[in-house]
Amino acid sequence: MFNFTIIKNKNFVVLGLAALAGFSSCKEDDENQIPAYTVPASYAFSSPGINAGASQVQMAVELNSYLGSGTSTVLDQTKANNLFNNTNAPFTNAALNTSGFKLSAKTADVPVFQDFINKHVAYSSSKDIPATNGTAGFIPRGTGKILVGPQGLEYNQAVAKGMMGSLLFKEAMSIMKNIGNENNTTVTEGATAMQTKWDEAFGYLGIPVDYDSAKVYASTEVNRPLLWGGYLRERGRPIKAGGVLFEAFRKGRAAIGVKDYKVRDEQVKTIQDTWEKLAAISALSYVTIPQASSSVGNLGTQFHALSEGYGFVLALKYRAPGSKLTDANLQKLIDILSSNYYTLVNDPNFTKLKEAQTILKTTYNL
Repeated sequence: MFNFTIIKNKNFVVLGLAALAGFSSCKEDDENQIPAYTVPASYAFSSPGINAGASQVQMAVELNSYLGSGTSTVLDQTKANNLFNNTNAPFTNAALNTSGFKLSAKTADVPVFQDFINKHVAYSSSKDIPATNGTAGFIPRGTGKILVGPQGLEYNQAVAKGMMGSLLFKEAMSIMKNIGNENNTTVTEGATAMQTKWDEAFGYLGIPVDYDSAKVYASTEVNRPLLWGGYLRERGRPIKAGGVLFEAFRKGRAAIGVKDYKVRDEQVKTIQDTWEKLAAISALSYVTIPQASSSVGNLGTQFHALSEGYGFVLALKYRAPGSKLTDANLQKLIDILSSNYYTLVNDPNFTKLKEAQTILKTTYNL
């Protein structure tokens, strides 16, 4: 500790105060110094948060699988409701039944998705009836078929891709927006609240902890990427979404561990922008496919693509604040992709689909 006497000469007083200020500043710098740390090559972190996110991904996969079987079997409304609400032990993965999670709890616009589910279940009784404009039924697609409603919407795709946005993306974006408000001091079950919430957001991405963005995962691999994770490669390669997001999640989590909030916040921005752009580039693909010469006249290909595109556009409702997409343009996209698909694809100039293309391309520089 410094000992000094204040001398009445004002020059000495200034010098003495300056010395004290310098000492205080050095002490503060020492206290706020961030220790050196490394970013692991895999997501080598653990907390209850990862299970919270990953469990809901797995639940969504089972619900989607069941609804997808509506082209070959008449679906049961009670079974579909049980999967959506996690009631009466509906999941083949028994751990999900007792996990305490349910898809309906965190899905935005629950009445909308319940209606999608109900309609798809009802239309499964028309699985052997050819669909026409105004009549639900099946449409051939490749060697199989799809089940569509009266306006051509494939409702199981609206559920699958829509909930990727209205549940998984929405929750991850909410966590990113509020991560700075979480406690990062008190440790519970091996992690702070901030670490746990970050892990939960990572779980919603649907990738394994040792994810490899260059790898082509087989559909038989247990730890393969799911839902958004699958789209990192399927649609996100042009923007390198897989590598960018995996690195940002690892770097941000490592930074939280040493309270490096500057780096954490940089990764938040990267995650917000890249994940949103992944939704946009996926939507762009699906409004482009129906216009291809190879797709014209093939309603199965066209309607399947539009149904997926509709789900990805719904995801953009939950984009982060400051997004380049305006509310007006989002509403245009929703209006286009929720309209009659027979009308959209029978327009020889694809006027509305080209409008959607332009919005997505110019907004996201795609």
